[in-house]
Amino acid sequence: MMIISETKAQQTIHWTQLPPLPTEKGWAGMYAGVSHHTLIAMGGANFPDKYPWAGGKKKWYDEIYVFQNGKNWIKANEKLTEPSGYGVTVSYDDKIILIGGNNENGHLSQVTGLEWDGMKFLKLDYPQLPVPLANMAGTLVDDIIVIFGGSSSSSGSALKKCFALDMKDMSAGWFELDAWPGPERVFPVCTFYQGQCYLFGGETTAINSKGVKYRHILSDSYRLTLHKRDGKWKSEWQKLAPMPKGISAAGTVLPILNNDRFLFWGGIDPITALYKNPETHLGITQSLLYYFPETDRWEYAGEQTEILSRVTLPVVFWNNQWVYVSGEIKPGIRTPTVIGIQ
Repeated sequence: MMIISETKAQQTIHWTQLPPLPTEKGWAGMYAGVSHHTLIAMGGANFPDKYPWAGGKKKWYDEIYVFQNGKNWIKANEKLTEPSGYGVTVSYDDKIILIGGNNENGHLSQVTGLEWDGMKFLKLDYPQLPVPLANMAGTLVDDIIVIFGGSSSSSGSALKKCFALDMKDMSAGWFELDAWPGPERVFPVCTFYQGQCYLFGGETTAINSKGVKYRHILSDSYRLTLHKRDGKWKSEWQKLAPMPKGISAAGTVLPILNNDRFLFWGGIDPITALYKNPETHLGITQSLLYYFPETDRWEYAGEQTEILSRVTLPVVFWNNQWVYVSGEIKPGIRTPTVIGIQ
């Protein structure tokens, strides 16, 4: 089924409901990527027995699903190294690279790879992260994987860290770049456009005038340019126009539409973050936003009222469309649906 959404940006977004993952509940925090033109989804977590407000326990998964011939999802015989989710996935040279994440035992520093040959998976190892990381953002900048923010433990604070791995010089391992000129964060979103990387939002813990901690949804925006100087990669940051409203945990990487705008759909905004009762939660914001990198401006792009918005999920470019894989539609509630846009 295809749903067409008219926007105020004078461009129509085409929304396609692809076959859902073969599960009733779906997962949040999955890994997803493309290997030899095949879409792959892996891992993630849900609450299989009870919702969290009823005492349900979160469970992580190690299953791998293959979107066979772009028609049906099949469960692979192979599994991940261990159940995990909430990391970063990058597709590079027909390999899917799974970076960090977490599970019931804590945060992970492992970096592993998978390559699909049409029948089975080849498993690969990559240099480990300098520290365990989950709930971060990341993307590929030409041949360099760049990771932003996150946390190193479930009880740890958000980090102001930027790590990178040069895929042409993997023996050098991960190295740290100067971070963005703003606060630490978990769950930021990012994308790559014309040789540069863009970082938006996320969240951190702030303290109000009464000394009480609160969840602070960030609205700052940055552009990252990488330069090689004296044989080492250096980061150059430029602060951009702030977001009209903060967003955290939206799908990442951000889709690029019409080759000139980034689409923001889903995520937690400052109002959603104030909902206290998960059982009566109203769901994720339906608003759509465009960011135009060439002019550093924002535009309201309408509402998506036909498809439920979501958080904590991967977005993958596959078959000339951007694919949102599963995700969370309310606290503790996942969806198995898979949505393509172009």
